[in-house]
Amino acid sequence: MKTLHWVRDGSLPAWLETHKHLLGKTDAFLVSESALGTLPDSSPVLQIIYARKSDIENSKATVPNYVVLKSDAEWVELVLSFQQQVTW
Repeated sequence: MKTLHWVRDGSLPAWLETHKHLLGKTDAFLVSESALGTLPDSSPVLQIIYARKSDIENSKATVPNYVVLKSDAEWVELVLSFQQQVTW
């Protein structure tokens, strides 16, 4: 099942240490809130990592180049394109 893992609290690297076994090849990540500031310089996964442009602008966070930014309208389409969404 294609799952969007929305990591909000904590960090993506810490999430991967605990939950990496849950990842499927077609899964992806949406990173927001405090997790935005914890992204490593290079992608820690093969899956796509997304963030909302408005979250970046509001937090003034700097995100690595591998993060795909989505507008609010694109974010809604992104969430709807996945069979399942899990918020962490």
